[in-house]
Amino acid sequence: MFIGNPDYRFSAEKIEERKRHVLAFPNQKSDGSFTPHSTIVEVAVFRRGSVEAALQAGNLMNVRQDIQVLCHEMTHWFDFFGTRWGRNYAIAICKALRAMERRREDGFPDIVSLFDLDRRVLLPAYYQHTRPPRSLHGLTRPWSIEFSAGMEIDPKGQLDSRLPLLFVKFGEHDTKETFARQPISVGALLEARATSSELNEAIRAIHSEPDENVRRVELVGLEREFASLVYDHRLIEYNAAAHIVAFHARTTEVALTYRLAAALALVALNMSEQDFNLLRPPKEFAILKDGNRVFRRNQDRGYAFACLVWNAGQYDGDEAAYVARSLVQSNLDDEQTILARAAASLEQPLRLADVNPSMERFIKESEAGGAICAEYARQVERVVTLDMLSGPFRDIAPPFIDGTGEFFELRDGRIEQFQADERHEAAHALRDYTNNLLAGCRGLRME
Repeated sequence: MFIGNPDYRFSAEKIEERKRHVLAFPNQKSDGSFTPHSTIVEVAVFRRGSVEAALQAGNLMNVRQDIQVLCHEMTHWFDFFGTRWGRNYAIAICKALRAMERRREDGFPDIVSLFDLDRRVLLPAYYQHTRPPRSLHGLTRPWSIEFSAGMEIDPKGQLDSRLPLLFVKFGEHDTKETFARQPISVGALLEARATSSELNEAIRAIHSEPDENVRRVELVGLEREFASLVYDHRLIEYNAAAHIVAFHARTTEVALTYRLAAALALVALNMSEQDFNLLRPPKEFAILKDGNRVFRRNQDRGYAFACLVWNAGQYDGDEAAYVARSLVQSNLDDEQTILARAAASLEQPLRLADVNPSMERFIKESEAGGAICAEYARQVERVVTLDMLSGPFRDIAPPFIDGTGEFFELRDGRIEQFQADERHEAAHALRDYTNNLLAGCRGLRME
């Protein structure tokens, strides 16, 4: 299933450079990463020989981490090219690459716009705060949750009413004392989807183990493993979406909560301008006053996700009914209609003027956007699975690198087509160019 090519390997220098590319995206960093400016996927824990042997034996238990991280990072890649949100992001990256090649002052706004778009995937640390809770929490003793709104601060230090923010605040179970605050960002939605993919594959891997006693022990361990991550206050930017769903849907099973979050996140990432105009916020959001209109005008997908979760209400045992109720109460079309419209939109070519080779690579990959979105709509899980990577997504899937920089592909010839070296070099050059411009216009540099 996985084809290695020893002639294609990143140097130690490129591996080190990539470490600076992963900071603006919800990445696991040590286990794997996806970098949008190059669209390179890394699965650092991947062991091809072990995975292939496990696939042949039909027992994936001992390689479940390899498969989990692979599907987690591949979900990020497919969400980038297979959603309306990702298409807009790709266009912004292409405009910045064009501005870098031209090196003219009239292109500076495209560079800064991409920098701000990158920041809003997770939002800067200023808008977040967290400290350890005073007592232990978990699935049976959850954090308390409250919500609040605020505004971004503009480069002049002024609150910008054009850019409202929706926050989730986590507190002690008993006293409700707040110990963490996190904006409901696009990054939170993306991570909910990738984690749902990871959980699905972990469960499948465990069920491939023939010994029932081992399966039972491993499933209990898996639930504890992910529950501890969900209740790690240091990871609130990654688990916020799941907490919001669990709180409103009244779910306590981790995999189920993430599946519900992943399905609603896919809708939010694919909503059109028309969908945002129709979106009906829950009555509790009346306190936001005109902020509701501004959130919709900005096509804020974190806000849309929150509306969908609030409107869905309590989970009643039927996942499809939960999503359908959310959309009806939100004054939106059904899920299949929304995704079909998104797929049709993504089928349209990415049209940009003065295309250079770096832009062309994004345009070429974007051609699969409609097919990706349509395939998501056909799948029950709504996220990437190993079966999808070996089936309908096999020809589309990008090559990926392991922790040593070696490349693997799922389809022969994909590595040559992908041109990873050129992608990385363009992304790294864009980073340097952006840093120089930021030093001049904002007096700062990226890490």
